[in-house]
Amino acid sequence: MIEIFGALILPVILIPFLVRVTYNRWVAIGLSIVIMIFIFMDFESYWTVVTGVIGTLIGGYFSFRVGKKVDKKWS
Repeated sequence: MIEIFGALILPVILIPFLVRVTYNRWVAIGLSIVIMIFIFMDFESYWTVVTGVIGTLIGGYFSFRVGKKVDKKWS
C-alpha cells in the first residue's frame, strides 16, 4: 500500500520541482521516470505501475502549468 501511495505522490511533487530546476518539462518527466524506475525496481505489483503512470500524467499536467509560468517569466 505504501508503494502505491508513493508511486502516485512522488511524480506529482518531483516533476514540477525538476521543471523549475532544468527549465525543460520533457527532461523533468524523463528524469522522474528514471528515478521512479530505480525506486520501484523491486516492486512487481501491477497496481504500482498503474498508479505510477497516473502520477506521472498528473505531474506532467502540473509541469505544463509551472512551465507556462516559467516561460512568461523568462521571456
